[in-house]
Amino acid sequence: MDTLSSAIEGSNVIEIDTVSYDYSYFPIDSLFTTKVLTVGTFHDDEVWESADKEKWFGLFKSNKGFYLQETKLKTKRVYDQIVDENENEKTGWEVQTINKDTSIILIEVSKFLTPHNVQEANLSKEKVFPGDTLRINYLGIDYKIFATGGKKKVQDDPEWFDVWNYKLYLTARINGQEKTSLLVAQPNFDDQMINLIFAGDIDGDGILDLIIDTSRHYNATSPTIYLSRPADNGEVVKPIGGHASVGC
Repeated sequence: MDTLSSAIEGSNVIEIDTVSYDYSYFPIDSLFTTKVLTVGTFHDDEVWESADKEKWFGLFKSNKGFYLQETKLKTKRVYDQIVDENENEKTGWEVQTINKDTSIILIEVSKFLTPHNVQEANLSKEKVFPGDTLRINYLGIDYKIFATGGKKKVQDDPEWFDVWNYKLYLTARINGQEKTSLLVAQPNFDDQMINLIFAGDIDGDGILDLIIDTSRHYNATSPTIYLSRPADNGEVVKPIGGHASVGC
């Protein structure tokens, strides 16, 4: 049991002195089926030697909008200022693509992906706290993203909450069937909150796909891609891969 100070009463804010965490985690990295990367500089174990030899799709943003296109990676060893003892050691990685447009995420080539323009869905908020609901109409389908769990206000930040037993869901009626997907489950957070990065039809089937930073720690990121084509019956999307990395 973990002790919390008395929470403020209000809508979806629980007044409670003790919290029992359910320790549910989702998505589970070991169940991912597809390699995912992002561009930037990373530690040794966050990229692998053959990454630049493999085939990739990139979701890119140009001045005309978003698009999915095959791309090649450029990787090189660089100085890791956190780990390396001197600038000659170079255990870190730099990852770039040959495409000059802004890279949102890089996805291993799969049967679910083909090159096409991607219409972005409008996200009115990036963070969905327990009790919040985000509604999206995309290509004629109504979607609802909502979160459950506990939350209490942080006294020194009126716009922030402590959150526990968090679960994020996506629901929609597709072809007459009500579908629901669990997107994220975390028992607690360390000065971080789940962040919606992108929404749009990435795999080209007319159904909303998502990219979500599922990290629970302020010094880590984990962009995770959720596609509708590989989703199980009764689900809207399924997480297929993510790229976890830590900062300084």
